[in-house]
Amino acid sequence: MSGGYMGRILRVNLSTGETKIEQPEEKLYQDYIGGYGIGGRILYSEMKPGADPLGPDNILGFATGPLTGTSALFGSRYTVFAKSPLTGGWGDSNSGGEFGPAMKFSGFDAVLLSGVSSKPVYLLLESGRASLRDASHLWGKDSNETEDILMEELGKKVQVACIGPSGEKLQLISCVMNNKGRAAARSGLGAVMGSKRLKAIVAKGSMSVPVADSVGLTQVRREALKALGGPMYDALKRYGTGGFASGLIMSGDSPTKNWGGIGPIDSASAAENFQGDNLRSREAKKYACWRCPIACGGIMKAVDGDYQLEAGAHKPEYETMAAFGSICMNDNLDAIIIANDICNRYGLDTISAGVAIAFAMECYENGLIDKRDTDGIELRWGNHRAMIAMLEKLAKREGLGDVLADGVKKAAEKIGKNAGDYAIHIGGQEVPMHDPRTRPNTYPVYQVDATPARHMQLDDNRHVWNASGLCVFGYLTGNEAFVANYLSVVTGWDRSPEELQKIGERIHNLRHAFNLREGINPKDRVVPGRVVGNPPPTAGPLAGMSVDIEGMLAAYVAQKGWDPATFKPTRDKLMELGLDDVAEDLWS
Repeated sequence: MSGGYMGRILRVNLSTGETKIEQPEEKLYQDYIGGYGIGGRILYSEMKPGADPLGPDNILGFATGPLTGTSALFGSRYTVFAKSPLTGGWGDSNSGGEFGPAMKFSGFDAVLLSGVSSKPVYLLLESGRASLRDASHLWGKDSNETEDILMEELGKKVQVACIGPSGEKLQLISCVMNNKGRAAARSGLGAVMGSKRLKAIVAKGSMSVPVADSVGLTQVRREALKALGGPMYDALKRYGTGGFASGLIMSGDSPTKNWGGIGPIDSASAAENFQGDNLRSREAKKYACWRCPIACGGIMKAVDGDYQLEAGAHKPEYETMAAFGSICMNDNLDAIIIANDICNRYGLDTISAGVAIAFAMECYENGLIDKRDTDGIELRWGNHRAMIAMLEKLAKREGLGDVLADGVKKAAEKIGKNAGDYAIHIGGQEVPMHDPRTRPNTYPVYQVDATPARHMQLDDNRHVWNASGLCVFGYLTGNEAFVANYLSVVTGWDRSPEELQKIGERIHNLRHAFNLREGINPKDRVVPGRVVGNPPPTAGPLAGMSVDIEGMLAAYVAQKGWDPATFKPTRDKLMELGLDDVAEDLWS
């Protein structure tokens, strides 16, 4: 097996308890790199259309990339993938921290889980071996408690990826947690894990990741370190992503008042309170993912005042700051720290959870729900105490929280009336915290990507970066040109940037084909008018601005080589990418 790979993929049938180790052909890695690249190939080949996302036929995968666990800068990521219960199509999400490298060190490139266990279990990976163990004593525990208990039982050096109570209760906006604050957050994959009664995967091992040219890797790393820099690097290193919240509110990029407001006008106090130094003053120490030179994360001090929280909670990211800040008209920073900790412990996607609360607030303000529905909670704009109270109900599936726990699309269907007007989602996935009028390249991706309403899948090169196991912040801070060099010295396969871009295109088209085969076509997705400036606002930095939907979609589809009438990749494009079986499926 080439460098960068352990050469083992673990298969687990949770219904029977059987585990099996496979040694895949190198071609799988050569053609799809790793992460959701190999995940897409395996799931497309093995899963039949129409599988229940919360049933035994859904395959849940955890996969690393060839650079995960090596000395390549930013090589900390792992990916979770499956058919998404939130969108009904392809789902993937990735996370940093320490778990990805530990999974490699335990001897596996990927773990694929099918079936449903008859009781709660966790999977232990240890130096090339795997075993299922009883997790009944962990069921009901939050993600922090789960990690602590498993470390007490198995040793402090183990790494844990787990679900909290929200995943156990099959909440469609639940996620997979590791290191008490890192999350594979989107696509509702925590619910898939919960449906299989899999509480956790524990990685324990000290195996080395093979590298084809260790001297060359050291040299590339030195060059990559010298290239790091710029305003993005400086800001991430000093504040983390939360430091961008104030400026993005003022620029109009942060959605305000459930996408119905104007940042500098409606959230001016939030912009003032969310300045980077205010967030930094609440930080006890910096936190870095595995061997990261930026260390954008942070561990917070105890919160005392409007709220009480013991020290040790993770610093909120920008998306969380906006989701529980401007979008809910909240300007209380401590409330956001509390909300972030609740989501981490219960295992909730902070973007979807915050959007769900904002949706409920707008429904309340417009009389679609009242105190009888909220158990007396006054869900008014900016009421941070109400926001936290409803978030706790959402996390526990209590009262109205049970309605919100599966995302705004299903919540609007249950509430009825004109609640759909306030449900800001695309294809079932809540929209992230960036306005496409300030970032035009996000609009077509929001609508068309296999994982809709996502802001990190902007081009085929990003798919290469993600599949390699690298954190996107390396891409944004001066290292975007180094992936080809890294992959060459680590794997021993000398491929040009153009060849790698073609692999990214293959991954992109395969994920898209998975959805088409499920009957999901992105041309049919509805994008809320508020997200694209329809109608355009009359004031603020985005006054009079709207997205050229038709023009941008046409350009995107043409650039991808897709049929403009059907949005299907053309037969010629699929054959060019070596996806002959997909061409037969889509065009026979």
